[in-house]
Amino acid sequence: MSDRSSLIRWLVIPGVSLGVLILSAALSYWLTRPVHVEPPPPAPEPPVEAPPAAPQPDVRALPTPGLTPPDSAPPPVLPPPSFPASQRVVPTPPPPSGDPRRVVEVEPVIESTSGRIHADDIRAAIQAVTPLVQQCFEDAAQRNRGPQTVKLRFTVEAGKAGGVMSAGELVSSTIPDPFVQACALDSLLDVRFPAPFGGGKAQVVYPFEFRVPGDTGR
Repeated sequence: MSDRSSLIRWLVIPGVSLGVLILSAALSYWLTRPVHVEPPPPAPEPPVEAPPAAPQPDVRALPTPGLTPPDSAPPPVLPPPSFPASQRVVPTPPPPSGDPRRVVEVEPVIESTSGRIHADDIRAAIQAVTPLVQQCFEDAAQRNRGPQTVKLRFTVEAGKAGGVMSAGELVSSTIPDPFVQACALDSLLDVRFPAPFGGGKAQVVYPFEFRVPGDTGR
């Protein structure tokens, strides 16, 4: 009996204690072992946008070196008139600009009178229609260079409202243009002449001179 107790004391108890110790060590290792945690995968980086490309200059809009673009568009080209065309639709050149010639003031000539009338009064009355006569000459100025003269003869007689011009006629003209001659003669119809004092009538000659003022050469 004592031998069995000794066996248990020296074999079983130490064996059980050793097993418990090993089991405890294994359990402690299992509880305290380092746990390897897989790191999460990295998030994908956002795509990098390329900066916008600079606009390329339009080579068609660039001026050619050494050439200057025109300041304005060329004037439109007018189509020629249909043929045959009447005189009204044929374009006529405008009167010349900067023409120094003017209808100058001259002294009228009273050829005969049955009443009293002064030449200065006749000249002052005609000056009122000088712009009309100026236009008559300018209409033909481009075709007639240099000084020009259209001399007229007319009669002034007493009327209800002063002097009245009648019996107008062309004496001479350096411009062979019937239009200019008739235009100058018709302008006298708008003149308010003084009536001859005491009644009667006066025959007057007046030369319309179209020239540069101060130039007396012919």
